[in-house]
Amino acid sequence: MHRMLAVLVKEFQHMLHDPVTLVLTFGLPIVQLLLYGYALETRVHNVPAALINHDHHRAGNLLAQRIAQSPLFLLRESLQSEQEIQAALRRGSIRVAIEIPPDYTANLMYLRKAIVRVWVDGADATTSTFLLTALDSLGLEASVDQIRVLGAASGIGVAQAPGVTIQSHVLSNPSGRTVAFLIPGLIAILVQTITALLMALSFASEREAGTLEQMLVTPLGRGAIITGKAIAIALVGFAETAFLVFLMRYLFVIPIMGSLGLFLAFVPLLVLVPLGLGLVVAAHSHNHSQAIQFANVILIPSILLSGFVFPREFLKFPFDQISSLLPSSYLVELSRDIVLRGALGSDVAAKIGIIVAFAVVLLVGGFLDVRRSLGRR
Repeated sequence: MHRMLAVLVKEFQHMLHDPVTLVLTFGLPIVQLLLYGYALETRVHNVPAALINHDHHRAGNLLAQRIAQSPLFLLRESLQSEQEIQAALRRGSIRVAIEIPPDYTANLMYLRKAIVRVWVDGADATTSTFLLTALDSLGLEASVDQIRVLGAASGIGVAQAPGVTIQSHVLSNPSGRTVAFLIPGLIAILVQTITALLMALSFASEREAGTLEQMLVTPLGRGAIITGKAIAIALVGFAETAFLVFLMRYLFVIPIMGSLGLFLAFVPLLVLVPLGLGLVVAAHSHNHSQAIQFANVILIPSILLSGFVFPREFLKFPFDQISSLLPSSYLVELSRDIVLRGALGSDVAAKIGIIVAFAVVLLVGGFLDVRRSLGRR
């Protein structure tokens, strides 16, 4: 009994004298609780949208007003043509576009079917189906209100009105496969997890075994050690990416809709960004346990806030802002843009620029951080 108590006291003393472990032990569950309980929202709202109203009469304006005031949509762009709509959907700046035709009011007045054209990003099949259903409801409510007004003078009854038809055009993933939405983003998350963790564990295991100190007293410089390890892990990351893309294409039958050249240009960024993250983690990890805990601090928010499972548009403040600071958010988006939406280089140039900036900052910062942690040998 006394020996057990002695071990118990010793373990608590060890935890109290290791502030990193203590903070991670209690801080990480709190962060996860906040993310799941407060930040993440499955209710569809604030969907980036564009509205084109060609009918400026009463019924058209009423429908446009209902759409603008709905918490479901966040109107962002003013578009004028179908080509502009498709380009905006392809680059991911909007998720849905609604066009009210010029004869909308006239069709309702003369008891003809009123048609509203809708273009929706079908990458996320669940959200796109919900949007189309909600638009059906909004259109019906607006037409009923308008017909009541028109019918007061003309004797038209609500039951006689043919109502509003939503003519939908689903772009990206028209078959509505959930797996087609998840896997491109999942590849980005898996490559980040594997590459960053391997990089961190590579240094942590050497430190624990004492072999890193032995390497430092050899003619090899600190820069050569770091570079050699980084190149080895990068090659593993490239091999892992190639294998996962092969499975995506031939096991799950998900074609790459965008340019193959653009996708191949994206692959190095997919590996280099987490490689930099792994170097940052490696600089502050002295053993396996710390490496894994530090990696979780980075990787869990990357999974939950990147848009991989929960759309970033639904995140609450300040987590929506934190999401914009995570490289995984842009990696997941870019992967889906190229694979599902068939984005062009001009559509994703801004995102590629942001990811390149992340890669440079993390690689240079991580290299210098690890170099400093290895001392002056």
